Amino acid sequence: MNIKTNAKEVNVKGYSMFLHLLAICAITTILSACATKQTLPTEQERQEARVKVPCIIALPVETTVNRDASVSYSDAAVLERGAEFMDSVINEALIGNNNVRALSERQLVALIPSDSGSRLTLIQNIGSELKCGAVLTTSLIDYRQRQGGSYGAESPASATFTMKLISTRDGRVLWQSMFKETQQSLLSNLMSFSKAESRGFKWITVEELVRQGINEKLKECPYL
Repeated sequence: MNIKTNAKEVNVKGYSMFLHLLAICAITTILSACATKQTLPTEQERQEARVKVPCIIALPVETTVNRDASVSYSDAAVLERGAEFMDSVINEALIGNNNVRALSERQLVALIPSDSGSRLTLIQNIGSELKCGAVLTTSLIDYRQRQGGSYGAESPASATFTMKLISTRDGRVLWQSMFKETQQSLLSNLMSFSKAESRGFKWITVEELVRQGINEKLKECPYL
C-alpha cells in the first residue's frame, strides 16, 4: 500500500514539475514575442547628424582612478586593463567610419600639453588642432570579471560605463548614454529572455559584456 502511495506522490510531483516548466516556457515565449525592439536612429537621421558634425575625435577611455582617491591599487589596475580593452573594441567598431578619428593615449599627450587648463579648454584645443566639431568621451566606472564557468558562475560579470559626444565649440553635450549591467540568470529575470538567448543561455565574461555594451551604445548614437 505504501509503495502505491509513494508512486502516486512521485507521479503527482513529476506532473507538477512538468506543468511548472511548461508555464515558464509559455511565459518566456510570450515575453520574447511582446518585447519591444530598441529604437535606433534611421539612416536619414544619421545623415542629418553627420552634416552637423562631420568630424568626430574618439578620445581614449578614461577611468575614475584619477578622480577617486579611495580606489585601491588592485581595483585601479583592473579598471586600467578594462579601459585598454575598451579602446581596442571602440577602435575596431569605428573602422570604416570616415567621419571619426580615434586617438591613442600617446597621440593625445603629444597633441595637448599637460597645462592645457580646464576640461572644456582641453576639448576646445583638440577641436582647434584637428579641425573637428566634437569629441567622443568614454568613462569606465565598474569592470568586474565573471567568477566561475560559462554554465555555473558564482559571481556574474558586471560593467558600467558612460559615453558622451561633446561639442568642441562650446562644450555642449550633443549625445550621452550609460551602459550598466550585471548579468542575471533567466529565472531571476524572465524579461531578459531575448538577451539570454542571444548569449546562448551562458554566463559571459566581462569582455563579452563590455563588447556588447559598446556596440549597443554606438548604434544608438545618431552621429556615428
